[in-house]
Amino acid sequence: MNRTRDALALLAATATVTATSALATTAPPAWRYEAGLLLGLSATLSLALLRRFTRLPLGRRRPYTFALPLPAPDWRAPLPDPDGDPEALRPHAERAAELLSDASALGDALRHTCTLAPELRTELASFAVTASIQASNAVIRPTYGEPQSPDPAYDTAHALGELVAAVEFARIGLRALEALVTECPLRPDPPCYFNPLHERGHARVPQPSGTGDVAACHACAREPAPLRVPSAAGPVPYYESDAVDARWRQLGYGAVSRDDGATMIAAALDGIRPGPAGGAGRHRTKVS
Repeated sequence: MNRTRDALALLAATATVTATSALATTAPPAWRYEAGLLLGLSATLSLALLRRFTRLPLGRRRPYTFALPLPAPDWRAPLPDPDGDPEALRPHAERAAELLSDASALGDALRHTCTLAPELRTELASFAVTASIQASNAVIRPTYGEPQSPDPAYDTAHALGELVAAVEFARIGLRALEALVTECPLRPDPPCYFNPLHERGHARVPQPSGTGDVAACHACAREPAPLRVPSAAGPVPYYESDAVDARWRQLGYGAVSRDDGATMIAAALDGIRPGPAGGAGRHRTKVS
């Protein structure tokens, strides 16, 4: 089918150039310049259309190449424990969110060009865009979007939980872009449930609540070292604090699931759920 189409296109282009050439040779002397210009334009346009819409070997084609922005992001690298201080994590979260935001346009370009199945290309591009929006929002929200509560420890814990979410969403988005660039499907690569800032969670261990198993880094698989956030009674593991968004706590930032980040993306698209009174705000209770 492709060969027939290419042959027909070549015949049509040859006929067009031949007819234009005949017109140029029979044109009156006063019109020779215009006829030669028309012949040149006809030949150039025919060659360009053949190169664009056929597979004929008409000169060297320069392949399109894509790469992630430099410096190359190392989304696998663990981050230092902020020790309950959101400002210690903020520069890392902002840098990761900014890098993903700069690169997210690449996903839309690659959605139409890479060799993965169309459904997978669309899904990965959607992952990158949604993760970029969520990472940016998670960085901004603790500073500008949340009213101050009577409990400073609550606000600090909430801000820290959002910044951890920003880091994880940036990792999900960068992995999606890497999959588009390398044309390799995503594989499950969850964070460590106990501390999402640790190395990736490649081991499965019982969940502290006893409801199933979760991903954990190799160190936490031996001896859990949870990420602790402030509370009125002192630091507590993030998954025991109601100041941290319930979605991130319940999912362990993606460590509870065995997918490639789809659960976190779905949770992000779910948005902020209505409170018990039917309002749009997040239900806030004091951690004791």
